[in-house]
Amino acid sequence: MSVVVRLPEDLYASARRIASLQGRQAADLLSEAWAEYLDVHREQFASDFEEAAQLLRSGDTQGLTELAGRSVKDRAEEAARAARE
Repeated sequence: MSVVVRLPEDLYASARRIASLQGRQAADLLSEAWAEYLDVHREQFASDFEEAAQLLRSGDTQGLTELAGRSVKDRAEEAARAARE
């Protein structure tokens, strides 16, 4: 199954150029990149989901709010720090 996804033009143009150099389609390159991203971050996703599940089970709505409110920047910094270790 395929779906339409909107990307910034500069990102898609870059993907088209790289894919062209590799003799591939941009969609294949982006699909592979997404799969790699999910694989690299699998443990963090699992950890976040487990933390959310624990908070839900315990009824800790404040903790759940804080978990949901973590900024993208904070999560990115945590992931970068973990990757360096």
